[in-house]
Amino acid sequence: MEEIELRKRRKRNMKLYPIYEMIGLDFMFYYGIRVLFLSQIKGITDADIVFASSIYAFFMIIFQVPIAIFVDKVGKRRALVTGNILNALCIFLVLVCPNLTVYIIEEIINSIAFGLKGVTESSILNSSIPDTKKKSEIFSRIHSKGYSKYCYLYATTTLVSGIIYDINPYIPIILCFITCCLASFISYRFVEIEENRNDKNVYEYMNDLKNGFKFVFKSNRLRPLLLILGAIWGLSCLFGTYEVSLLEDLNISATFIGIALAIYQIIAGKMSRQSNKFNNKYKNKSLTIILLMMTTTFLISGVVSLMNIPFGIQISIILISYTLVPIGKGFYQVLTSRYLNNFSKPDTSTKIYSGRIIVNNLARMLIGFLGTLVLTHFNIRYAMIIIAMIFFIITYILYKYAKDKLGLKPQEYKKRDLEPVK
Repeated sequence: MEEIELRKRRKRNMKLYPIYEMIGLDFMFYYGIRVLFLSQIKGITDADIVFASSIYAFFMIIFQVPIAIFVDKVGKRRALVTGNILNALCIFLVLVCPNLTVYIIEEIINSIAFGLKGVTESSILNSSIPDTKKKSEIFSRIHSKGYSKYCYLYATTTLVSGIIYDINPYIPIILCFITCCLASFISYRFVEIEENRNDKNVYEYMNDLKNGFKFVFKSNRLRPLLLILGAIWGLSCLFGTYEVSLLEDLNISATFIGIALAIYQIIAGKMSRQSNKFNNKYKNKSLTIILLMMTTTFLISGVVSLMNIPFGIQISIILISYTLVPIGKGFYQVLTSRYLNNFSKPDTSTKIYSGRIIVNNLARMLIGFLGTLVLTHFNIRYAMIIIAMIFFIITYILYKYAKDKLGLKPQEYKKRDLEPVK
């Protein structure tokens, strides 16, 4: 009877996950107009927006150990619900934000929210799939299904927010708040698969946590994976601000920006469905190619924006070059979880996802500070070129370091790279 009930719980989570991912993976109605809303309505500069993003990443790192403890104590489902409720609070703060200080407070709370979501979302799906030889493929199929739907809905909401913003800039923020509340309700519908709350004392728990993180950061295979994932994530977050700043500098309207970003999300959704084919073709070079695509976008858009050519041709080349980022992100979103799940076991799952969040946000923080520094001393057009040149060098270094350590199947890794340190 217990086995039948477990199968029902697994089936329920696997069926619900794509629906949740479509609505609750990230903010809807927000990112397309975020830079415009904060700069035009709230009076926060582009450099300060990038700086606040770095503060977000810093506190994501600081809070990661408490988040890991919280998740193990209360369970993944309750932690996920908490993260989504905090997201709703964050958007409310953006709505009433009077200055940079309040916006930074919102970003700190946001770091807790996405810290909880980052540890629990993929982990809930992974624990819901029975252990079979095709578990990795099943995970990728369910995840890509949900992520592609998220991209399509995100595209629609981005288009709508761009149009509505020109009418009333506050309406997209209110709609975002409503979707955060809906995501909180959907996450409440998940059921816990692994009832493994930890009743150890603080000393024993901290020792286990230390050993778990020791495994994550000392693994010869996992460490280079986390580094290149962090570089991709940090650069894509920086691009999220730079892309809109450049279009704003070129006097592109919010409606047109919304249309462009909506198209890019549709592209990302389409590409997420092709992630397995992409990985099968390029294998351990897949992540390096994604990072190179993003870096190339910075270079092309920066150079073309400085060229004395007809505006129509100029903006067309920039918008076409921008497509390389959503193509890469579509592959990245699915391959990230697939690669990490090759290492994931019940007793290391939380630590591995926490390790990824730490590295991702350390990279985001450093890249964000770099982006702020460059944008403070140069205009957005030169800043794009400078960031590109730096990342061509970083991409080459990461490729040389990780080329023989990525893209293996679970059975191809050595035992010491898959099991926690004792």
